[in-house]
Amino acid sequence: MPKRLLIIAGVALMLLTLSCAKRSTEYQEESWLTLEREIPVVGNALDIHVDDNTIYVAQDQGGISIIQRNNYSSKWYTTLTAEDGSQAPLGRIKRISAIPEYNRLFLNEVSATDRIVILNTADPDTLVYMFDIIGGTSGIKDLDATAMAEPEGMFTMNIGYCYADGFKYDKYDGSILSTPAYSVAPPATAMGFDLTDDLILVTAGQRGVFIYDRASQQYKSELALPGEAQKVVVAGNLALIPSRQAGLCIVSFADPVHPALLSTFDTSGYATSVDFSGDKVAVSSGSGGVYLLDISDPANPTLLEHLTSCGYSNVVKFADDKLVVGTRDQGVLIYKLR
Repeated sequence: MPKRLLIIAGVALMLLTLSCAKRSTEYQEESWLTLEREIPVVGNALDIHVDDNTIYVAQDQGGISIIQRNNYSSKWYTTLTAEDGSQAPLGRIKRISAIPEYNRLFLNEVSATDRIVILNTADPDTLVYMFDIIGGTSGIKDLDATAMAEPEGMFTMNIGYCYADGFKYDKYDGSILSTPAYSVAPPATAMGFDLTDDLILVTAGQRGVFIYDRASQQYKSELALPGEAQKVVVAGNLALIPSRQAGLCIVSFADPVHPALLSTFDTSGYATSVDFSGDKVAVSSGSGGVYLLDISDPANPTLLEHLTSCGYSNVVKFADDKLVVGTRDQGVLIYKLR
């Protein structure tokens, strides 16, 4: 056979062999997060609060929703009811927190006047207006209400919030009486807070994080961070801080006078909120979706999963073996964590 024909036959045989071979694919580990339920809501799910039985959703111009965790049934509210039965529309709801032990719901409402609205949720069909906190409530960036471990006389609840001039912690008796417990004023806009038994941690945008003594409210230290520090969640002696352009910052405050930045994990989009469960940390990152990280070595966080199918994410909260995500365009998403 001429040499040229032998070459052509060899090439043809090689092409036939390749066409029959299976394509080799890279091994991909099973997903850490599996979408379990998508719960539509009206408006933009800016903030969520999760307790043992319920998910509360602040929806900006869309009012609020209250979702039952056992079956994901949802009730939507756009009005509140006064004790005399009259009704008033809800304004723009930016932040939400609840104390189910006392049937109280706390909303940061932005309308003619920025305020904290306190509602009675004893009747799930009607949210009854109880009281407003007005004055020193402009520009609220973070809000959290908790039951006191040990009530102080008539006071049974605490309300903490970051506002234009700093951070304030109030006592509340469940009806109409509220009194300041303490406050601190970092030299930049307070964006988020968390507390330990002894310390107050306040994030302040481009200034990073400030640490104060809880008993005296005296300044202890500050730490500059890359990006703009948004919220802060305390995990042991670690502060988990979504820092907008810089992603997640992990800070050790084992020595609160000399806090140290242990690591950062850059995220696409703008990192806005964070939550943790054990060694797992979730970060909402706006147009970058949601990141799930392992921080068993906090100096070297590792990526477990990056979700982009959720679209624009505003807030994340762990709820037992679930991750709850508040989004701009897809409502509330519930993911099962393996």
